[in-house]
Amino acid sequence: MALSSPIPHNWEVPTVFRDRFGARAGRQRVMSADGHLMIILHDVPRSNVDPVARLYWRRPDGSWKSSGSSATNINALRAHVDEFVTAIDELEMRATRAVLAKEWFAIMHEVSPLHRTVLAQSATLQEARDLMKDDRDLISIRDSAQENERAVELITTHARAGLDYTIAQAAENNAHATEHVVQSQHRLNLIAATFLPLSALGALLGSNLESGLERWNAPYAFWVVMAAALLIGIIVRTTLPNAKPTS
Repeated sequence: MALSSPIPHNWEVPTVFRDRFGARAGRQRVMSADGHLMIILHDVPRSNVDPVARLYWRRPDGSWKSSGSSATNINALRAHVDEFVTAIDELEMRATRAVLAKEWFAIMHEVSPLHRTVLAQSATLQEARDLMKDDRDLISIRDSAQENERAVELITTHARAGLDYTIAQAAENNAHATEHVVQSQHRLNLIAATFLPLSALGALLGSNLESGLERWNAPYAFWVVMAAALLIGIIVRTTLPNAKPTS
């Protein structure tokens, strides 16, 4: 049994067009024979969805037929390219708002297949324009596709630079945080080293001298000593370097 062709059965296209198709439309490309032109393009790529192909057939008299459209002019092809303009504008808006690394990565994840599709689309329409030099409408659509190509390249460069900057900034913030920890540990080690001999000797000799405070205004003297110790702790804390933000 013969495989079904992506070309609609009621299109009276040259036989060579049907012979060059399998069960699927395949890559974006142009076919030309006997004054007929067949343009195969892909829709805007979507996540986890196979590329959807659109066929645009130009007759020798200049009229058009498009798969999925009843238009008999080139407007269906123009609308197809405009769909990419909308997708690119949306990515540009997201790029202007992106801050976090995951936001930049999401943009790069989406722009990569879009970039490949737009590059192939631009090359396909350029080839179609070379085959139909007298079709002014086709020239303007080709120009729009090339503008899309440049816009996607700018988004790709912007997203890559944004992601690199975010990673570098995070690394710098982590370095500052590490420096803060090291400085704090060093100061605490100095304090511990200062009082270590005193506490060690006191524990070793079992020193427990009477200071006179044991029974003086008890228990208020105890709380006064506790408050003084807390105050000293706060003073020590203020001498430590402030933590750097890591976001």
